[in-house]
Amino acid sequence: LKAARDREWSVGTLQEVHRRRYLLRSCALELFFKDIKAIGSDTATVFLNLHKKSRRNKLVSKLTGVLPKLKVVSHKDSGWVRDLTARWQRRQMSNFEYLMGLNTIAGRTYNDLNQYPVFPWVLCDYESSTLDLSDPASFRDLSRPMGAQVEGQRELVAQQYNDFVDEDIPKFHYGSHYSTMGFVLYYLVRLQPFSAYHKGLQSGRFDHADRLFHSFKKTYYSCTHSSSDVKELVPELFYLPDALLNRNRLPLGTRQDGQHVEDVVLPPWADSAVDFIAKHRAALESDFVSAHLHEWIDLIFGHKQRGPAAVAALNVFFHLTYEENVNLSRLTDRAELRSLKAQINNFGQTPPQLIMAPHPQRRPRGPQPCLAAPLGSSA
Repeated sequence: LKAARDREWSVGTLQEVHRRRYLLRSCALELFFKDIKAIGSDTATVFLNLHKKSRRNKLVSKLTGVLPKLKVVSHKDSGWVRDLTARWQRRQMSNFEYLMGLNTIAGRTYNDLNQYPVFPWVLCDYESSTLDLSDPASFRDLSRPMGAQVEGQRELVAQQYNDFVDEDIPKFHYGSHYSTMGFVLYYLVRLQPFSAYHKGLQSGRFDHADRLFHSFKKTYYSCTHSSSDVKELVPELFYLPDALLNRNRLPLGTRQDGQHVEDVVLPPWADSAVDFIAKHRAALESDFVSAHLHEWIDLIFGHKQRGPAAVAALNVFFHLTYEENVNLSRLTDRAELRSLKAQINNFGQTPPQLIMAPHPQRRPRGPQPCLAAPLGSSA
C-alpha cells in the first residue's frame, strides 16, 4: 500500500472556512479558495475530516491567527441565514442561488455524497405535450414532503406513525430519507466519477436496470406513491443536460419490460436534454415556485424539520438521521460503530435546522417598466 501523501495549500488564497459535520460528527472543515490553480485542484474547495472537534477548533484558531479577516462560517450563526434570506426576499438572487446558499450554510456540499446539496421536485406534470408554468396544477405541493403528495399516502404514513410502538426507537413517518449517497448516484449514474462510485457500491457492476434512473415520469410516481422512496432532487438536474445522457455508452442493461436503459426518458414537453434543463430551471424560477418555495424550506431547513410541527407536516424521518441522536465518540464496540456508520452512510443525514420560525414569503415580482417609444415615432 502506498503511504498517504501530504497536501499543501496556499493560505494566501483562502477566502472562507466553513465548519462541517462528517458522519453526523462536528469534526470537519471545508476550505473555500479564490484561486483554483493555487491549490492544484479542479475545484475551489477542500473538505477536511479532522476526526475530532478539538482538532478542528485548533486548526481554525491557527488559520484565523494567520488570516485575522478570514470568514469562518457556521450554521449556528443565524446572521448568515438572515442576510441570505433578506436578499432572496428582495429578489436580489434567484431561487437556485438561494437554495445553493442555504445548502452551503447547512453543510450540504459537493465534496460529501452523504451530505450532497438537496433540491426540490418542483413539477408534477411529466405527461403533457406542453408545459404550462402559469397553471398551478403543473407543480408539486411544496408545503408537503414527497411522501405526502398523494392523499392515500398521507393517510398511510400518518397511520404508520400512530401505530408504531418501540421502547428504543421514536416514531417516524419514513424509514428512508430524501437525500442519501445512493440517491445522488441514482441521478448522476451516467456521469463520472459517479458511475464508478455507483459500481463500487454494487460490487463492481451496475445495479439492476429496473432500479436505475430511467424516466422522470416513473421516478416521480415512485417518489409520491411509496413511503420507502421519498427522494428529492440534486442541483445538476437544473443545469446539467449531460446528467440525462449516456454519452459514455455505459452498459446500463435492459429492464423487465424490454426497454434498454440509455438516455433518461424525458417528458413529452421536452424536445431534448437541453430543452428539459431549460424548462426545468424556468419552473424553479417561476412565479408559482417563488411564492411557495419558503414552504419547502420550512420542511428541509426550517421549523417543520423537527418537533410537533414536523409531526403535523408528516415530515419525521428515522431518528438516526438527526445529529442530536447520534454520538459515535461514545461507542467502544467496533461492530456497533460499524453498524451505525453504515446506517448513516446508507440512510441519509437530516441537515442542521437553520430557521426556527416560519420562513417568510418572497416578495411578489414588481411591475415591469414600460419601454419608452423611440423619439420621432407616432403615438
